[in-house]
Amino acid sequence: MAERFPKSDSQKSILPTSADELKPVSQPDLLSKFIQAKATHPDFMTDNLVTTMAVSMAFAGSETTAISLSSVFYYLLKNPHCMANLLSEIDTKAKEGYFKDNETGLVTWQESQNLPYLDAVIKEAFRLHPAPGLILERVVPASGATIAGRFVPGGTIVGCSAWVVHRRKEIFGEDVEVFRPERWLLGEEQDEEIELGKEDKEKEEKRIKEMTGTMLQFGMGARTCIGKNISLLEIYKLVPSFLRRFEVSSPLFLFIFPSLVSGLGNMDGERSEWRDGNGLMANRFD
Repeated sequence: MAERFPKSDSQKSILPTSADELKPVSQPDLLSKFIQAKATHPDFMTDNLVTTMAVSMAFAGSETTAISLSSVFYYLLKNPHCMANLLSEIDTKAKEGYFKDNETGLVTWQESQNLPYLDAVIKEAFRLHPAPGLILERVVPASGATIAGRFVPGGTIVGCSAWVVHRRKEIFGEDVEVFRPERWLLGEEQDEEIELGKEDKEKEEKRIKEMTGTMLQFGMGARTCIGKNISLLEIYKLVPSFLRRFEVSSPLFLFIFPSLVSGLGNMDGERSEWRDGNGLMANRFD
């Protein structure tokens, strides 16, 4: 597999282009599991239910996932140094033979979990552009509840806006409006050549844990989005797989994500910010 297009016909791919014969997939997909459930529980798992569940897996949360994917590529294209850092991480791993698939370029979920800068980029995109545009509503129990030191009567609708919570300076730092994936990495303020001491490492782990616990892009608690895991699976697999195969630029995304490119600049190099539409889902508009 030629990873990304070479600069010229005479230039070879920067990464290995051959691989051993791919092994058959040993893990069944969701549809296979639904069909197996039908065979095991025919009285409950009917053909209609198999179809319904398969379609639900394909379409449930598709808009929110698409918004998040658009955000990842938007911020990478707006911040070339971040794109360069991510490509460097992916290329280094590929040259080390880390990825099993050198034929199609697909990155597995397990492989994506050992790409720290990829993780930081995705989390930072989640932070700056969470998919939910409105507050995540909850109804106070009939007995009432004390929230932030104030008694709230039962039946009151309360909620938090992810867009507000994700910009708390005491949690994420003073530069909350800046796309900076490094804030999610250990020792963001340290020299990379200096190894963190035990106390500093514990302090950094606590800082990152606090940021992670504040993120609301999928909700929180018992009402967390039921499609969270499959959405994360899609995002963490697609981003590195796409970047292994293609060099991404604004003109390319003009054809893939038209609304995204409106915030990146036109063919003449003029740049502007995308416009967010406030609604149940925070979509982008031209």
